[in-house]
Amino acid sequence: MQTQQIRHAVLTCTYTNELDSTGTLCKQSPSGAHRDPLVRVGRGVLAVAIGILLCIMPDAGSKELITKRLSISFREYALQSLNHNQVEYKCLNYLYGKESAWNPDAANGSHYGIPQGRSEYLARVDGYKQVDWGLSYIEHRYGTPCLALDHFRKKNWH
Repeated sequence: MQTQQIRHAVLTCTYTNELDSTGTLCKQSPSGAHRDPLVRVGRGVLAVAIGILLCIMPDAGSKELITKRLSISFREYALQSLNHNQVEYKCLNYLYGKESAWNPDAANGSHYGIPQGRSEYLARVDGYKQVDWGLSYIEHRYGTPCLALDHFRKKNWH
């Protein structure tokens, strides 16, 4: 118990002394009469806040955070990438169902991955990056998954 208290005090002091260089945690008591209890409470709150942030925010803002933390499927990832647009997602689901059955390891000649693109890059990356690549391709070539599906139905390729 003693070791744990010392460790807590050392960690708390390290973080607070670095982050509270202006003494903000002490300024709550103008007279300074209650300085020590306020500093201890402030340091504890600050240490807990830092600990929580370090645990939950390591990759904030990255798509990797979504896929690692939630372990969503490639289909769910695609729906999310389409801003939950169900109509466009249904078109994409049909296309990728025909192309690869949503299998990131699918290969057909020189075409690879979920979108069956003609890029060896798709053979080396995970399914989430394949979905990103496929959506980017569709956006540049057709505009939307539904327009890509219309082309597929007419020409039997996209």
